[in-house]
Amino acid sequence: MASTKELEDELAKARKDIKALAAIAADKAKERGTGLAGGMETLLSGLSDDARDAYEVARAEGAAYRGAFEDQVRTNPLAATGIAFGIGMLFATLMRR
Repeated sequence: MASTKELEDELAKARKDIKALAAIAADKAKERGTGLAGGMETLLSGLSDDARDAYEVARAEGAAYRGAFEDQVRTNPLAATGIAFGIGMLFATLMRR
C-alpha cells in the first residue's frame, strides 16, 4: 500500500498536469477564436462590398428613371401638372379623414 507522502506527491503531480492541460486548452480556444474573428471580418468585408455594389446599381437605376421621368414631364407638361394636382387632392382627402 502507498504511503501518505507518495499519495500527496501523485496528487501534486496530477494537479500540475491538470494546470498544464488547462493552459493548452485555453491557448487552443484563443487560437480558434482569433481564427473565427478573422473569418467574420472577411465575411463582413465581403458583405460591405456587396452592399456598396447594390447601392451603386440602385443609384444608377434611380438616375436613369429620374431622367426618363423628367423627359416625360418636359414632353407632356399639362398631363404632369394634372397628375400632380390629382395626387395632391387624393392626399388632402386622405389627410382629412
